[in-house]
Amino acid sequence: MYAGIGLVFAILLGLYFLYQVRVVVLVFLLTLLVSIIVDGPVSYLARKGLGRGWGTVVVLIGITLVFGLAGLALGSVIENQVQQLIESFPTLLSNAQDLAEEVQSALGLETNIIPSVQQLFTSAQSFLSGDTVSTVLGVGANVANILSLAGVILVATIFAVLQPAPLVNGFVALFPASRRVRVREILDKMYKAIQRWILGQLVSMVVIGVLFTIALFLVGVPFALLLGLLSGLLAFVPFIGPLISIIPPILLALVENPISALFVVLAYLVVQGIESNLIHPVVMSRAVSLHPAVIIFALLTMGTLFGVVGIVLAVPLAAALAVLVRELWIKRMDEQGTDPNPPEEEESTVEQKIGQLQRAAKALFRRS
Repeated sequence: MYAGIGLVFAILLGLYFLYQVRVVVLVFLLTLLVSIIVDGPVSYLARKGLGRGWGTVVVLIGITLVFGLAGLALGSVIENQVQQLIESFPTLLSNAQDLAEEVQSALGLETNIIPSVQQLFTSAQSFLSGDTVSTVLGVGANVANILSLAGVILVATIFAVLQPAPLVNGFVALFPASRRVRVREILDKMYKAIQRWILGQLVSMVVIGVLFTIALFLVGVPFALLLGLLSGLLAFVPFIGPLISIIPPILLALVENPISALFVVLAYLVVQGIESNLIHPVVMSRAVSLHPAVIIFALLTMGTLFGVVGIVLAVPLAAALAVLVRELWIKRMDEQGTDPNPPEEEESTVEQKIGQLQRAAKALFRRS
């Protein structure tokens, strides 16, 4: 009993300590995530005979070139759209106010839902002029802090990818010698689960960004490329990201042409349907399957502890914990006896969709 009470207090004390140093924990988790992303292609090149040092250099240069070429190809267009959005923001805000007043009068409401443009500008000007120096210094300090943490993550990731064996061996050495093989197996499964999820999520992000950009362009919503890029980036966060990404185009469509908002919603549903029924079953077929309720609570927990960055880390961490629970607890419980009334094993939704796609492809091939 005393050992159990002591263990509970030790766990609570450890959680309190982690909460107090949550910035360090956040940097550590981000380093692990980035290291897993970079280590995939580096390990592939290492299996082909290229050393990990040169492989790391090649992968980092490749990532830099990809982002650089994307910036050269899309940077000017995105910059122009951002400038146009900033310049047209007062007009859009005025149109939004007129639309709100029309809806307000149609519903018979007399309260002012949205303040006037002049009131917003006056409030913003008084806020900035009140303590402009402290605001600038605060923003500068936050930017410097973010850049320093990004530098720490980059340097730690490079060293972790260059020499992963000492880190893994040092962690495995903390366990009894008779269980180290099992520990390595679990670590390998967690590593592959996170890697597969990240790869599938990146593919989904690209597909959603491209399809949504095309859909918004066809509907006639302004700043289609900027909004499509935003939707692709937000797709990294399940459920919450896609819901947030649909809000700006709907608002712009309502201001420009209220009928277009309906087409934006339809385009969003079509893109999400394509991603859910065609792309997701293929790219996520070998990843860890998480229940939507588990994902929502993981997002809520990590968002409460670490903010926006915690939301980004929530699903990969939940996937790793799912592997850990399955390997350390569920398999052990299955060995304790036989379930007299086991649930019927049904083909998973992902497997059903993959089977449907395969059957459709075979049928199309036979017809051709």
